[in-house]
Amino acid sequence: MKSYGKTSSLTALLTFCSIAAGSCIDLTLKASSIGGNFITQAILRENGNIKISLSKNIPNGSPSHQIFKENGYELTVYHKENIWTLDMPKHFSGKRTLKWDLIYCDDTKQSCWWVYQDSYCFQ
Repeated sequence: MKSYGKTSSLTALLTFCSIAAGSCIDLTLKASSIGGNFITQAILRENGNIKISLSKNIPNGSPSHQIFKENGYELTVYHKENIWTLDMPKHFSGKRTLKWDLIYCDDTKQSCWWVYQDSYCFQ
């Protein structure tokens, strides 16, 4: 397996934000293409506690968006724009950009995995 890309300084950023702000949201989105099947896994944490941890098939390889609901949280991921929203209007407004972090592909490039991340802190 080959690794392309860069590792982020997300851990340091989250530590700083946790100290400086009241609450932090950390989103990791993993997408994979294995033999023509596309799967998305969303992991959303609030202050380190997992609130959403779900996987979904992506129909036809490229939907405009997917919705993940768990534990009273609703996460919408817009794949084409690489942005996301969270149904927490009191604390969270607008859309956030997913930052590409890593990509792995096998030698044939028939199977690839992408990792996107973002974090957001509010008081």
